[in-house]
Amino acid sequence: MYRDGHAGFNALLYAPFVPLVSDRWSLRLALVGAVVALGVATLPDLDQPAPRIRHRGPTHTVWFALLVGVVAGIGTAIVAPGAPDAFAFGAAVGAGGVLAHLAGDVVTPMGISPFAPLWRAHVTLDWFASKNARINRALLLVGSSALAASLALTLSLAA
Repeated sequence: MYRDGHAGFNALLYAPFVPLVSDRWSLRLALVGAVVALGVATLPDLDQPAPRIRHRGPTHTVWFALLVGVVAGIGTAIVAPGAPDAFAFGAAVGAGGVLAHLAGDVVTPMGISPFAPLWRAHVTLDWFASKNARINRALLLVGSSALAASLALTLSLAA
């Protein structure tokens, strides 16, 4: 999947959480979660321009997702210091956002090895090519629409 597809997929997956997080904690934390979810959507692909890191290698593993989760948790706790469970929430959204990226890459022929180097099993569903423009645009459209609708609904309920 390409950048637009990953961003749309993460937006789609996070959209239902906006009203839930806003209701349980705060709208601010829900918005921070949206920024984190979208911010990590393409983070595993930072390996593409790196000459010494194989694409869909270390940054496409559950270990990388856990690392990003810890960093996102720390960042969320700093940005929303008064929010209870801010670290756990940020860690869950950060790790979940990277895992969503991995899920988006599993459906392509290239696939991933999510547990490397401990277990090198290669996982692919081979449903569509990463460069499939229709799929990437559709995910971006559906995901951004879902997130926008979720935010609008949450704001209207908060008013």
